[in-house]
Amino acid sequence: MRIKRAFEWLFRYIDVLVALTLAVVILGLDVIGVASSKVVANATVATLAVVAIVLLRDRQRGDERGAAVLTSVERANERLARLERAAVVREVTGDECSEALAQARKGAARWFFKGSTGTYVRAVTLPECVERSRRARRSLTFRLEILDPADEGLCNRFVALHQRLATSPDSAERFWTMDGTRRELYATVLAACWHQQRYELLDIDVRLSSTFSLLRYELTESCLIITQRGPEFPATIIDCGTPTYDCWESELHVSLQQARRLPLHRVRDMPLSEEPTTEEIRALFRALDLDLPAEYDEDDVIELGRMSLATPNPYE
Repeated sequence: MRIKRAFEWLFRYIDVLVALTLAVVILGLDVIGVASSKVVANATVATLAVVAIVLLRDRQRGDERGAAVLTSVERANERLARLERAAVVREVTGDECSEALAQARKGAARWFFKGSTGTYVRAVTLPECVERSRRARRSLTFRLEILDPADEGLCNRFVALHQRLATSPDSAERFWTMDGTRRELYATVLAACWHQQRYELLDIDVRLSSTFSLLRYELTESCLIITQRGPEFPATIIDCGTPTYDCWESELHVSLQQARRLPLHRVRDMPLSEEPTTEEIRALFRALDLDLPAEYDEDDVIELGRMSLATPNPYE
C-alpha cells in the first residue's frame, strides 16, 4: 500500500521533480566548471521552461479543484433547499392562527374543508372567498366535508366526545346538544346552496361524512392549516410544494370521495330569496334528499335561515 502511494505521489509531482533535478544538475556542473557557460545558459532556459509548465499545470489543477468545490457547494445548497422545503411545518396559536387563515383566504381560488359543522367556514371563509372572487371575476372551487345531520347517532357521539374533553365546567362544549349540532350542519348546507345561486363562477361541493375527527383541515393552493377547537389550541401550517402537503392533499381527496355527495345541482335554479322563506328552505332540503326533522316548526326553520347567513365569527 505504501509503495502504491509512493508511486501515485511520484506520478503526481513528476514535473516538479524534473525541474528540481535539472536545477540541481546545472548548479553542480556550473560549480565544478565541467559545463561551458553556453551549456549552462541553455540548460537554465530549459529549466525555466519546465518550471513554466509546472506552474501552468498547477494553475489548471487549481481551477479544476475550484470548479469541483463550486459544484459541491451548489449541490449542497440544493440538498439544503430541498430539506428546508420538506421541513416547512409551523405551529401557531392564538392570533397567529387567525392571521394564517386570513392570509390563506386572500387570493384563494381553491378551498377544501374537512371538519365537523363548518360554522367558521359558513360565517367567515365562504362569504369572504366568494366576495374576493367576485371582485376579481375569477372562479372559486370550494369543497366541504362535514358531518351528516340526518345521522342522530353520529351527532350524539360527536357532542358526547367533546363534552368529555371539555377543559372546565363552564366550557362551551358542556352546553352543546345533538339538535344544536344538527342545526349548525343544516345551516352550513343552506349557506352553500345560497352562495351557489349568487355567484356563477362558484363550483361548490358538499359531502356528508359518517365519521368525525378532532381536527379540522383547511387546504388551499398555498398551504394546509390543521386546527382544533378555536385559536386557543395549537394549529399546524404546512406550506405547499412539500411532500407532506402533497400527502395530505391526497388523503383529503380520498376522504372526500368516500363521503355522501349532496346533489347541489338540483337546487341551483330553485327559488331562494335574499332571506329564504320557510317554504323555500323546506323545498330545498327535500330536493337534496335531506329532509328536515319532522318536529321542526316554522320558528325552527326561520332560525336555520338566520343561522345560514347571519352567523357571527365564532372566535371574535
